[in-house]
Amino acid sequence: MSKRITLSLSLLFIVSLILAGCGVPPLEPTPAGPTPIQLGVGYIPNVQFAPFYVAIDKGYFAEENLDVSMEYGFETDFLKLLGTGERQFIIASGDQIILGRAQGLPVTYVAEWYTKYPIVVFSPAEKGIVEPQDLIGKKVGIPGLFGANYVGWKALVTAANLPEDKIQLESIGFTQASALQQGLVDAAVEYAANGPVQFKLQNIPTNVMVVDDYMHLPSNGLVTSDDIIANHPELVTGMTRAILRGVQYTLAHPDEAFEISLKFVPEAAQDRKTNRAILEASLPYWTPASPDALGRTDPAIWPATAAFMQQAGLVDKLVDTDGIWTNAFVEKADVGK
Repeated sequence: MSKRITLSLSLLFIVSLILAGCGVPPLEPTPAGPTPIQLGVGYIPNVQFAPFYVAIDKGYFAEENLDVSMEYGFETDFLKLLGTGERQFIIASGDQIILGRAQGLPVTYVAEWYTKYPIVVFSPAEKGIVEPQDLIGKKVGIPGLFGANYVGWKALVTAANLPEDKIQLESIGFTQASALQQGLVDAAVEYAANGPVQFKLQNIPTNVMVVDDYMHLPSNGLVTSDDIIANHPELVTGMTRAILRGVQYTLAHPDEAFEISLKFVPEAAQDRKTNRAILEASLPYWTPASPDALGRTDPAIWPATAAFMQQAGLVDKLVDTDGIWTNAFVEKADVGK
């Protein structure tokens, strides 16, 4: 299997275009009021999207004259839709923006949501895997050679200078916790708010290595197209302000944010304990270093990430990161001060 991540147009993506009629609401206020916005967020309805549910529920989007609807799916598909003008805004990680630019997609990262890359390598404490070098000679499970899990794994391997030929990497799908419990692998690559949370709730002693402790990568944030920036900058500012207010309120009032999330994800109420723990585990990854850093991406991590991705074989050539991100709309939104 090729280790190069691509933005190939999958059959599912083609079907989604047909079902959607290849359409997107016009970026103009409707006769009845606000501008309709489809926000592609990836994954499925989940309490991990609490800041967006809060922004809708508290009327932050409405105050910007925006009618935002959440759309769930695949991040790579949404990135393609954004680049071809079929969506206005999406949530995506910085590495995906670099991949998109490598494919010629005119997309730009305009506001940071996650302040730390949320991928970890976790294992039962009995395995004695405490630092990256302990993975040598071990079997490591990963969903596959794609997506944030794979980028995070390559970042850890690169930062720790691990010999990949001495680590057995196993594609196990999204079964990390169960694969570890069954002894199929010694460690697994996973989102911080998923597998490790399951282990904690089961009182399984666990060792966790946070990828961001070894390499800082630009994580999930608000992304739009160069066309939207050029022709509708006020929409970008409004979306940025509303989302950052949602993040800010969620961090300050996590209990209320959880209850608001249940309105949008009612099935989460069937297991309140687990879903509240998932939200709790997510909060540190959304917390800025200081209040005035809310939404601002670090300029230095972009060229460093592009260089790492080329070195790791994730892209064919070094991507120029000038213009791939901007903090201008965060400054205009003026939320964190």
